[in-house]
Amino acid sequence: MQLYVDDPAGTFVGSRSSCRAAADIVIALWLVLGLPLAWSKGTFTDQTHTWIGGDFSVRVVEGRVAGVVGVPQAFADSLFESLAPVAKGEGHLGQTDIDKALGKCGRLAFLVPSVRPFVACMWSAFAASRAAGQGKRKEAPPGRFPAKRFKEAARWIRTLLRPPVPSDTLLPLEHLVFTDLPPIRADAPSIQVDASPWGGGAVLMIDGSPKEYAQVAWTPAVAKKLNASIGGSEGQTAWEYLMMFLALVLWASAFRETGLIVLGDNLAALSGILNLRGRKAITIVTRELSWRRVRYAWRYAAGHLPAEHNVLADALSRLDAPAGSEHKAFPAELRDVTRRPAPAFDELWVCS
Repeated sequence: MQLYVDDPAGTFVGSRSSCRAAADIVIALWLVLGLPLAWSKGTFTDQTHTWIGGDFSVRVVEGRVAGVVGVPQAFADSLFESLAPVAKGEGHLGQTDIDKALGKCGRLAFLVPSVRPFVACMWSAFAASRAAGQGKRKEAPPGRFPAKRFKEAARWIRTLLRPPVPSDTLLPLEHLVFTDLPPIRADAPSIQVDASPWGGGAVLMIDGSPKEYAQVAWTPAVAKKLNASIGGSEGQTAWEYLMMFLALVLWASAFRETGLIVLGDNLAALSGILNLRGRKAITIVTRELSWRRVRYAWRYAAGHLPAEHNVLADALSRLDAPAGSEHKAFPAELRDVTRRPAPAFDELWVCS
C-alpha cells in the first residue's frame, strides 16, 4: 500500500535543527505504521515551498512570525499577458479567452484574498455581458463577449500586477497570515476626517492628542474627476470618501503594526472604505484605495464620529470656504502641530 498526500504532511516551527529533528520523528512514526512513503512529488524545505500554484514561506514581519502566501512571478507574468487583449477593450472575446482570464483571476484571488474587489469586477462584467446577450440589443455575436465590458477591470488587475510606481516602495503581492496578530485596539492611533464642498481636513490623533494634520482645497481638476462641483452639496459623499483616502495615503503605511482607526461623520464614506464598493465617482476612489490596501498592506478600522465632536477636521475642511458662508478659522489647538503635506491630486490616480 502506498499513501499519496497532496497536502502538507507536516509543518514545524522552531530552529532549523529542531525542525529537522521533528520531521525525522514524524517520518519514523510513519514507517513504523507500515505506510511506505512515496516522494515523487514530495519536498522538505525551510525556504520557499511551491504548492498548488503558490509560493509558501515563513517570515518575520514587524516582529511577528507570519505565514506568507506569494504569487509566483511566472504566474503573475502569464496573467498580465493574458489580460492584454482584454484590457484593450476592442472587438469581441471568445468563451475560451474569457474562461482563461476568469480562471487565472480566480486563482489570484485565492492566493491573495485582498485582491477580490478587483477580480469581482471581472465577474460583474461577465454577468452584465451575459445579461445583455439575452436582451434585444445584442452587444456581440452568439458565444462571444464585448471586450469593452471587461476593459476597466482588466486594466486594474494589470496595474496591480505591474504597478507604474517604483517597486522599492511596494510590498510584494502576497498574503500574510499571522497567528498572533492582535485586532486593532480601540486606543490605536486614529485619524479624524471631514470634508466640505470646498476642501478637506484630517488630524492624526495618538493617545488622545493631535500629532499631525493635513488640509487640502479642492481643485477644478479633481472636481471634474469626481463629477462634483466645488461649493455644491451634491457631491458630499465623494468629497468625504476622497479625504478618507488621502488620510490613509498619508498615515496608513506608518501604522501597519497597530493599525489605524478612521473616524468621520459620513456613514456612506465610512462604509465605502470598509466594503470597497460604490458607484460612479466612488468607484474611481475605491479602485485607488483597493490597490494601495493590497500593495502597502494597510490595516485600518472605521468608526462614526458625530459631527459635533469632529470639530478639528471640520474646521480644516472649511478654511477655503468663502467668507460669510461656511468659512471657519484655523483651530487654535493645531497651531503647534506639524502639518503633513498632502500628495498632489494628479499623483493619486495610479489605476485611472
